[in-house]
Amino acid sequence: MKTLATILLSVLLLLVLGGVGGYFYMQRKFAPPANQLRVAGLPASGRFAWQADSSARPAVAHAHQLVPVRVPGCARTCYLQFDTGAPYTVFYAHPLAALRAQYPAAGPALVPQADTVHDVQFSLGGAELRVRRAPVLNYGAHALPADTAAPFVIGTLGADVLEGRVLVIDYPRQRFSLYAATPDSLARRADFVPLELKGRRVMLSAELPGQSGPLMFDSGSSAFALLTSQSRWQELIRPAAPVRTKAVNSWGKMLTTYTAPTAAALRLGATELPLGTVSYMTGMTLMQEMLTRVSGLAGMLGNEPFAGRTIILDAPGGRFGVVR
Repeated sequence: MKTLATILLSVLLLLVLGGVGGYFYMQRKFAPPANQLRVAGLPASGRFAWQADSSARPAVAHAHQLVPVRVPGCARTCYLQFDTGAPYTVFYAHPLAALRAQYPAAGPALVPQADTVHDVQFSLGGAELRVRRAPVLNYGAHALPADTAAPFVIGTLGADVLEGRVLVIDYPRQRFSLYAATPDSLARRADFVPLELKGRRVMLSAELPGQSGPLMFDSGSSAFALLTSQSRWQELIRPAAPVRTKAVNSWGKMLTTYTAPTAAALRLGATELPLGTVSYMTGMTLMQEMLTRVSGLAGMLGNEPFAGRTIILDAPGGRFGVVR
């Protein structure tokens, strides 16, 4: 009997150690590399643009949030999709090749070496940004649009731009501002909740009905108010609500989303924001699902709940605010 108890205790200990070890393994595996982005010349401010998704039914007017950038040697304004769900900035191979062909003076820094570009400089809202090293994905448009006013997207600006800085997004005026610290004039008019830039992912301690676990703010999920698990989705949707199904291209991988109306609201301090809709997604990889479980994530918030508002992402202060 003593031997059996010893065996059972040993098995239990191995399971516990395996769970703890698996947790730290997943944390290390998905930890982002050292921040390669440097920003000078703050404060900076500019106007962002919305890119529509006309393939959706109905069409989504605010599918992607684009910020304008100027690349040395290039007379054309280019754009980066702003995506807090991306832990670091990346560029797209096809648009870079098109830029090199059209603007040879911009070429040297835009030539990938083993799927990586080095020392890329660009200006954003009056600030000067430099990426010492960034991945290049086999992605994007092959040619510049004939309409010079049409946005030409050359990459993604990730959450590395938030590290050590404050970002203010004014959705009604479509303006973004980067600061070293939150202006007092805005802080006095905001309701704040805790924010953690964990693994360069924006984690909020906002409240939802029946929620357990943090929420991640993912500006790259603009078309969705809240992405959550299927079980939570079923709890939050209105009874007998119509469901909209859509295929989504995520970095070249096709996923399927299911969206339905909800009466649920997001609460941040004294501020309550109706969600309008809630969604869940299928087609994620096993690694993505394991990361979600390890992080304890309750869901991902897109831009939609904050439409008509100004938000503050204060990474140094560890807080997320909605201006009243």
